Amino acid sequence: MTNINTDYAVRANSYPNMQNSDSNELSNNNVSIFSDTATTDPINTLEEEFEEVQDKQGFLGKLWNGIKNVTGIGLGSNKVEDAIEDYNNGEISYEEALETIESYEEKQEGGVNLITNIAAGAATAGIAVATGGISLAAVGIGAAIGGGAKAGLKTADRATNEVKGDAFDIKQMAKDALTGAVDGAVNVATGGMVGKAAGTLGQSIKNGAIQGLKAGAISGAASGATEYTVNTIVDGEEFNASELLSSTVSNAAAGGVFGGLLGGVTSAIDFKTKFKVSHGKNPGAPVDTKAQVETFIENYNLNHPDNPIKIEDLARRTENFTDMSKASEELAKLFDEQIDEAALQVSRVFSNKDDITVITARAKGQKSTFEKLAGKDLKNKIKSYDPETYYQTVSDALGVRIQMKSLDKKTSKEIVDSFLEDTDFSYDDCITFISGAKVSDDAAKILTERQSGIIDALKTKQNQSIVEQMVQGIKSGELQITEINNYGDGITSYFTDAQVQEIADAYDYAVQNGIIKSNKPFEIVTANDIEFKNANSHFNDDGSMTVEMPSKAKEGETFSVTISKKAIKDSGYTSTQMNTKHNLSNGRTGNGELQIRGSEVNAFADVEHIPYDIRTGKIAFNDTKYSGIYDIIKKMDDDTYNSYNRYLADTYKTLRLKELGILPDGYQMPQIGSYIESLPDTTLELLDWNGLAKAAKGH
Repeated sequence: MTNINTDYAVRANSYPNMQNSDSNELSNNNVSIFSDTATTDPINTLEEEFEEVQDKQGFLGKLWNGIKNVTGIGLGSNKVEDAIEDYNNGEISYEEALETIESYEEKQEGGVNLITNIAAGAATAGIAVATGGISLAAVGIGAAIGGGAKAGLKTADRATNEVKGDAFDIKQMAKDALTGAVDGAVNVATGGMVGKAAGTLGQSIKNGAIQGLKAGAISGAASGATEYTVNTIVDGEEFNASELLSSTVSNAAAGGVFGGLLGGVTSAIDFKTKFKVSHGKNPGAPVDTKAQVETFIENYNLNHPDNPIKIEDLARRTENFTDMSKASEELAKLFDEQIDEAALQVSRVFSNKDDITVITARAKGQKSTFEKLAGKDLKNKIKSYDPETYYQTVSDALGVRIQMKSLDKKTSKEIVDSFLEDTDFSYDDCITFISGAKVSDDAAKILTERQSGIIDALKTKQNQSIVEQMVQGIKSGELQITEINNYGDGITSYFTDAQVQEIADAYDYAVQNGIIKSNKPFEIVTANDIEFKNANSHFNDDGSMTVEMPSKAKEGETFSVTISKKAIKDSGYTSTQMNTKHNLSNGRTGNGELQIRGSEVNAFADVEHIPYDIRTGKIAFNDTKYSGIYDIIKKMDDDTYNSYNRYLADTYKTLRLKELGILPDGYQMPQIGSYIESLPDTTLELLDWNGLAKAAKGH
């Protein structure tokens, strides 16, 4: 039975800096993702700024944002994220990106005001008719109802945002009541403009649109002017005529088109907020092929001094690499064209997104494509130098990633307590035990015996909906998987042994029923000894063990299950990755990679690979983005680098345990200084999570 305290190093002696804190506040020196105010990537200034803006948005702000994202009209969150990405890629300045965020915040506030203004108007729509026509009495009633409607709706909106105590802002409620009163009064006065639309359906739609445009523009103009005037007076600001005009005109325009935009988009909002495909700025753009090849060869020889490219092979290799570099331009363009369809196929398989935070997708670019091909060529795995061979060689061209939600503490507590209900111990004893604090001998004995079952139950709760959708997708042919790598150890890996068996059985079913046509084994790489039925196993030269599981589908066809150290990386890398195939509408088969991981781990995994990439030469010596840490990592002796990997691995484990909801409040992240004592603090600051993230962003 696996022991978390010894085998997985989560006790205090393995986490010298991970200790309980009496405060939920973040210090300047320690980054804790277990604090109420912590984030998983605390150095991303623009991301934090944008997150704060989004936190202020209630259900109306999210609705308005969804409309803009779906239609592409206006400044929505998708465009802000693109601006942040452009900054990260060095394409725009920090100030330009920040200006986009600030503009987005301003336009979001205007959008919410517009919605509540229209709602206030809608609440008064029938008053003129009910009171016998437009009159001072009708206008007065409209003002009263409109004021109450807007104030109530805005209060409800603030109650659904992420800012504590924001709902009952007396000053804001007063402004809302006043502006809502004007909106209600104006709507009563303009109510007679909208009459019955007669004729055919097409004519009715046309007439209704024209009438709605007129009424909306007038109401919007009045709302904009009122909103600006009231805010200026109440907040004691200086009156500016041009700003008044701007508010009036912009609200008039928005009011005129709002009705047409709102219809039919609400159902798409959830999909759009959980599904994002990123495209390169200019995929397929010509590169300096000669410089790219020269850098690659020089970097390779620097990082492989014992086995450089031989002089007699240099001309041939250079010619091949040059061809690959040029071909990669067209491949990058092709992959970028394919990614939308491939990502949509994956999204349809995982249509129940209740347990999913977001699905993101991005195609491999020119540089990554070239380096993939060149690396394969150096291993003599490219037999023919032609576009189709290159296309097939890039097996992970279409990358799709699913981020799962973490388990909430209440759910985790229920699961853990159910495993301990026949004992004198509970969830609190379990997390005390896992965090490294002392428990009684009896508690340690029972928790050691039951921890594997507890961990698997928690994983299953987090993953099972996704696994079930995967299994159904494989059986139906919607999801074609050729191999699966379940990276991580007994705690950190995402899929349980039982879930891997479910996936293997689904693949077998698909082959047996002709849904998948394959003449290759289904490869599964995992760290755990999965006991497949009727299987024969043997050890390989590298020490791994391969399990040959006879398929029911076809005699001689097998699943190749590799139980290998390859599933456990020195850095503790944690994810489930699958090679996929996509039948595209143009008749081609796209080669993809599907990653599944939790949102907590995802932020760290995005930068954790940097030390390995520098160490192995994947990051070139002349990459200025990493110049501040390149020499530090390259010159590390083996003992220091091994200690560094322990820091990375323990960070993965901590984040994974947090995703499963079994760490106490206030638990600290591992601190790099507790692992490496031979380097000064100023150097370590460049190498910890924050430092790696800064390097990745080019700061």
